[in-house]
Amino acid sequence: MTNATNHHDACYQRLRTLFPARELVWIEAEEHLKDDIFCRITLLCRNEFGQWERRRYRYDTLSEALFFMGATPVSEEEAARIRRTAPRLPTISPSPARAA
Repeated sequence: MTNATNHHDACYQRLRTLFPARELVWIEAEEHLKDDIFCRITLLCRNEFGQWERRRYRYDTLSEALFFMGATPVSEEEAARIRRTAPRLPTISPSPARAA
């Protein structure tokens, strides 16, 4: 596995922890910069009021830190277009209950 793949997986793992289980989140854009030292990720998700928004994050591979870079509202029409074309970010599913 390459360093870029490891950084990619670490970034996505960190992003997954930000959302409740089974939350619907789409990866609108991903950009790797400066020899994979950091990447910028743009996600589409609903905010706490149920409205669509575009959230931007930056992941620093050297410090393994994820930074929130801001959010902007997205119209229903634009959200529908993004959901049709963008891949989903799989969010963490709750663990199944164990039988006693």
